[in-house]
Amino acid sequence: MTMRRRASFLAPALAFSISLAPLLAAADARADGCIHTRPTDPKGFNGYVYDTPVASFGTGRVLVWYAKSGHHAPDLTSTRSDGVPDDVAHAAEVTDDALARYIAMGFRAPISDGTYPACASNGGDERLDVYLVDFTAADGSTIAESCTPSGGATQCASYILAKAQKGSLYASWDEAARTILPHETFHVVQNAYDEELDRFWAEGTAQWAAKALDPALVDLERNLPAFFASLDRSLDAPVSGVTAEYLYGAAIWPVFLTARAGNDIVRAILEKEGATGGPALVATDTVLTGLQTSLADEFATFSSWNVATGTRAGTGGYADAAKYPEAKLGTLTAGGSVKAISSGLAAFAYAIHADSAQTVTLDTDATRNRGLVVPLEAGKARLDKTTSLPATVLGDAIVVVTATTTKKSDAPFTLTAVAAAETDAGADAETPGDTPTSGDDGGRGGCAVTRGAADRGPFGAIWIVAITGVIASMRRRTRR
Repeated sequence: MTMRRRASFLAPALAFSISLAPLLAAADARADGCIHTRPTDPKGFNGYVYDTPVASFGTGRVLVWYAKSGHHAPDLTSTRSDGVPDDVAHAAEVTDDALARYIAMGFRAPISDGTYPACASNGGDERLDVYLVDFTAADGSTIAESCTPSGGATQCASYILAKAQKGSLYASWDEAARTILPHETFHVVQNAYDEELDRFWAEGTAQWAAKALDPALVDLERNLPAFFASLDRSLDAPVSGVTAEYLYGAAIWPVFLTARAGNDIVRAILEKEGATGGPALVATDTVLTGLQTSLADEFATFSSWNVATGTRAGTGGYADAAKYPEAKLGTLTAGGSVKAISSGLAAFAYAIHADSAQTVTLDTDATRNRGLVVPLEAGKARLDKTTSLPATVLGDAIVVVTATTTKKSDAPFTLTAVAAAETDAGADAETPGDTPTSGDDGGRGGCAVTRGAADRGPFGAIWIVAITGVIASMRRRTRR
């Protein structure tokens, strides 16, 4: 089960995913093979039970269920000739549109529940079922059921629970529906690949997908502060407690990937996960390797982009960088040093001001961490002039130490800034603003990049040739 939650004392919108596979497997294991775990069933689902009478309204792909009385009932106001509540009809239309557009983008269609036994609760046909309920601490949830193992993945049919009222987060039911339902619908799509997706990837891509359908939505940006406040946390670190803001904020990772390589990269990664199961970052590295880059290189670039946002947004990076929150920076003083420990894919960023040239070096296990310098000009980041450590810094800059593996053991590092005249390295060190080692790729270590005439992102012609083969050779994965 994937749930989208709210937390009134933390962030405007929270979400996290909880797998109910054991519970649902137990339901599937009933002797009669039936599944009776929906709000329309006598015992309902997880405390959500409809009062009678119950009604439904559908499109060709979607069927929306609602109670006509009791606290689960939506606003029953109707301006329609058929008497269907306006909010119910709008929920069906929004969900149907999202599903159709995801399929048009090349994602898998949901696994049908139309093959359930006749005695099972499946909404009566193969359409995607949406149940409007009165959530107390959430606004949406996707429930996986009737799951089947496939090549290391677990693929499931699903249905959606969605808040029946607009709630305090949204100015209107239209905004609530356009925010919640496409997100949950993408979890249904994910479950056709693998119900056991890593949570940061499941929630992040669902946020990304909803934003891709409707750029006017602000739910993605609403949750970014929690992610930008925790850049030193490994991207895939398990979360506990009320941490849905971070998971939703992890949408910035697929935002980055698609900025680099186009929307198809998310589908390619899901296809790989659907074929093999396992960690999202393993699948991501496989796809990136096929594009003649790597997870390590791209995460380093990602880390540099994440310090070039807000008032620091300058040359290169996210298209909407100025709208994003700013990462908090530590301080590396001229003539000083700092120490820290990375674990997994994490990043550490330090501001440095040098009135005289300083040679900045990184002492660490080179297989675990790498260092980058992003120059600042009038307070604005110049990602196009990013260089790798060691490097000479004069003026203002941000030094980024980025981990390069998913290994969770400690990887200590020491950053040191020494007057350039005091070290032999100073004579040979590259000065930011001279010939950069990595161009506009944020310190990817000189990975070859070609731009085509259509300028399809930093991978250019490589993407055009490689992604076709990658997607053709792969298959898929879920959540919210």
